[in-house]
Amino acid sequence: MSDFKFDSQGFSRRGLLKATGYGSLAALLGSALGPVPFAFAAGQPIKTVRPGYLTAACLGDMPLGALREGVPVGTDLELLKLIADRLELKLDVLTMGFPAVVEAVRSGRADWFGGNFAWNAMRSKILLLTDPVFYTGAYVIMRDNEPFDTTISVNDVKGRTIGAITGYFTIPDMKKIEGVKEVKLYDNTDSCLRDVRAGRLDFAVLDAPTIDYMILQDPSLKLKQIPMAYDEKFPSLTAKFEAIWGVHPQNQDLFDGVNQGLRWLKATDQIKPILAKYGIKNPDYLVPPAKDPRIGVDRDEKGNLIGPFAHPARDFSQAFA
Repeated sequence: MSDFKFDSQGFSRRGLLKATGYGSLAALLGSALGPVPFAFAAGQPIKTVRPGYLTAACLGDMPLGALREGVPVGTDLELLKLIADRLELKLDVLTMGFPAVVEAVRSGRADWFGGNFAWNAMRSKILLLTDPVFYTGAYVIMRDNEPFDTTISVNDVKGRTIGAITGYFTIPDMKKIEGVKEVKLYDNTDSCLRDVRAGRLDFAVLDAPTIDYMILQDPSLKLKQIPMAYDEKFPSLTAKFEAIWGVHPQNQDLFDGVNQGLRWLKATDQIKPILAKYGIKNPDYLVPPAKDPRIGVDRDEKGNLIGPFAHPARDFSQAFA
């Protein structure tokens, strides 16, 4: 496992795009020069950090988002690029550490952040958060000869060992499982997976999309991941969360365009094949939880935006027709 490395490369910034005018001038020139680009035909161009570009902040880890020879790859960046192309924005990617990703958007240095970030009520009070891209939570890693195929329950862990990385929020619930043989903590993913492969650890709960990608890259690991059934007594361990994207509250037009684009991706079934491309194939990733924690916080029962950043949404339906 020690030779498994994720791609996280630097990049060269493109030249700054110069503004070319919009509004009535663009409308007048439209008949002579051909179709008017959507961003101009719809009115005021979308405000971004760099005019004409969508600056995306991410961790630079596969399978969610990284740069390979300057090209954005990974689930979130590929999905975002499909949307950015429709909004006539070029994609520019910044890779950075975990705390810096959210702060880059809050401080106005980036337009967007993503990469398996969970929705929570606190984040919804400081940023505009999109609809869910997919749903994740506790997927349990085990050797591929274990008898579990579609789901595993808390009761199945009793009498067995289970592990996680030190500091994971699932650990207190793991320790609450009556009859669990031992909860083992590890400094990193590699050491935890080595113990699972060697039989020194029965189960592990790590970052599910990352593990799916690792298994795709190296089938000789002989591991599999199975979603854990929800148990209200162990919410941190078994509950799903929404993987979302974030945008600065002042960039309402960008949020509206990206969020409508995300709905377009769902309606046209473009998310599933991109997730599968990176090994994220379990259908459970696209199944929402029974109870939506966002209702009454930043969404109403119909999915409309509410809360401190509620606003009349700009219509980008032309871009996603």
